[in-house]
Amino acid sequence: MESWISDFDLQKSITDARIAMQSEYSLSAALERGLPYFGRQLAAFQSPPVRYALLAQFARSVLRGKAMGNILEIGSWAGASALTFGSVLQELGKSNGRILCIDRWEKYHEAGDRSVHYVAMNDAIATGEIETLFRHNVRVCGLEDMVQVRKADSRKTLPELDGDAFDLVYIDGSHKKDDVVHDVQQAKRLVRQGGVICGDDLEALRSEVDPAEHQAALTRNQDFVLDPLSGRSYHPGVTEAVAALFPNVWHQCGFWCVERVGEDWKPPALHLDNLEIPFHLRHAVEIPYGVVYGHEVFQLGDGFVAYPMDGPYWFQNRIAGGCLEEIVVLLEAIDHMEQTRAPRLIESRGGFNIVRYRGKCWVVNQSAGKVDFHDAEQVDSLLASGQLFETDTVSEAKASIACMQDLRMAGEPLEGADGRSNRRLTDNKARVVETVLVEQEQSAKAIRALEEKQAILEQRLGKREEELLSLQRGWVLRMVKGVMSMFQRKP
Repeated sequence: MESWISDFDLQKSITDARIAMQSEYSLSAALERGLPYFGRQLAAFQSPPVRYALLAQFARSVLRGKAMGNILEIGSWAGASALTFGSVLQELGKSNGRILCIDRWEKYHEAGDRSVHYVAMNDAIATGEIETLFRHNVRVCGLEDMVQVRKADSRKTLPELDGDAFDLVYIDGSHKKDDVVHDVQQAKRLVRQGGVICGDDLEALRSEVDPAEHQAALTRNQDFVLDPLSGRSYHPGVTEAVAALFPNVWHQCGFWCVERVGEDWKPPALHLDNLEIPFHLRHAVEIPYGVVYGHEVFQLGDGFVAYPMDGPYWFQNRIAGGCLEEIVVLLEAIDHMEQTRAPRLIESRGGFNIVRYRGKCWVVNQSAGKVDFHDAEQVDSLLASGQLFETDTVSEAKASIACMQDLRMAGEPLEGADGRSNRRLTDNKARVVETVLVEQEQSAKAIRALEEKQAILEQRLGKREEELLSLQRGWVLRMVKGVMSMFQRKP
């Protein structure tokens, strides 16, 4: 990474990676171009990305010393985990390894559960598209000779398999307690000495959740619930089954595993670091790098994207670039334009307008009429009368408006003794106002720190002016012109 980029202290965080708002390419493009697909269509991406990074590193650790590498997967969906195992076997040179995938690809969520995720899953099953996508993903990743498929219920198929036949059994099928118990009990029979059983969806241990609510969720046969004690959402059936069958398991970020040691099952000694998202998933994963000029920066596939941290249309204002340097230079240009552009109306609410101008968010009482922000005398007059005040972010502006609405309802004046709204807000004891002021102070510190970094960057860039100008004359200037046209709206 270039030294001037390191000044921004950008570091990727696999743990905080998320399913992309919009993947690098669509499902139709993947099918047409012969690429794997795990975006949001067909609910193809089922678990947080970090779990696949853990699964890949775990598989490397377990399979490295095995002669062959036989794997059983219960529940395959679109093939994200099967392809993770296959890529690890290829990486370790185990071309004779085998992955047996068992999935019904049949509806198993209750008709009464109308959450968007489950509806999408049931629709994908009903049309047969998800099974087609699974086979497509296996084929385009070159794993047809390694992956064997049995379209069947695990309750029927697992008892038919020979015992002590697998080095690794991965359980990610039905989340109902009785089904998970059956799959785990069969897995114990099927794993050979020194092998492992692992699985997905263990977001919480039984000791961590509210006992009464947990039992109620099991009685109602609920798939995914919010635990009031820990504040986490989890799969009660998986939590109960794992607790009932193993005294202790290794677990992290919802992924869990145990190792067969003689007749016992023990947590393996694992140190999973240097995590990376498997290659076949990267087109659908946003890996956070940090914040630059008020934008969150993510790696997406071979490129980078950035989203503004404030504003009601943050997704529509996504910025894309081919590399990290390109994103930083482009965001710097956008920030410069933001500081020098005309006032822009962000939102109207509760009799107030939120206007962005010179990097600040101004709250304007609509009764003040037309405001000329270039007229210093008018601005000072409105500040003094309590009809105008400034904040650093849109969220602060919204919180301040909410506070003033509360004051109006209570019949209290909006101005303080000196007639300035900011002083009145400071004197108010409402928690929301205190939060706004704390956020303002933190934002001011962050801005000062960013200004210091920017000054250092500008000093360094001064020495490389000719090189950067050459770069800007090409792709940078073309993109900046596009961004400028996008920001030509007036309040």
